[in-house]
Amino acid sequence: MRLQVLPIWGLALGSLALVTGCMGGEPLHRFTFSPEAIKPGETTLTLRKGERLQFWNSLDVTYKPGTELVFKIGITPKDSGEASQVICDALDPSVTFMSRTVESPSRISQSWKQARMRCSFGPVATTQTFNITALPVASAPMQAERLSLELKR
Repeated sequence: MRLQVLPIWGLALGSLALVTGCMGGEPLHRFTFSPEAIKPGETTLTLRKGERLQFWNSLDVTYKPGTELVFKIGITPKDSGEASQVICDALDPSVTFMSRTVESPSRISQSWKQARMRCSFGPVATTQTFNITALPVASAPMQAERLSLELKR
């Protein structure tokens, strides 16, 4: 019996592929929102037939219990077609990586490096180019140290 040892670079590539698979699909665009002045972000993306968009976020926020934070995402075909709006709950993701939550009776602090939200768009029927706008909206005042939205295939 022969024992084969993978070169160290083979292990590194295998580990990278595993982590990338856990972190969702291919990154397409990242909206980074400035905590000082939250403004809508905009981008244009082409999706091929059958593709869908996944929405991920990264945040570090502090808020009062009962506060909601959503991303309102407008998706409009460039050529023709009906506009869509996707609303994603930023504080209730399905999967988080490197997360921390601290709760007290008067405030909650949440932080994570990456989180997949429970919303998506697609699959699209034909290859199309879309204008995409995104805006985070909180139901009450909130302190944000970091807030971003990532679009992935």
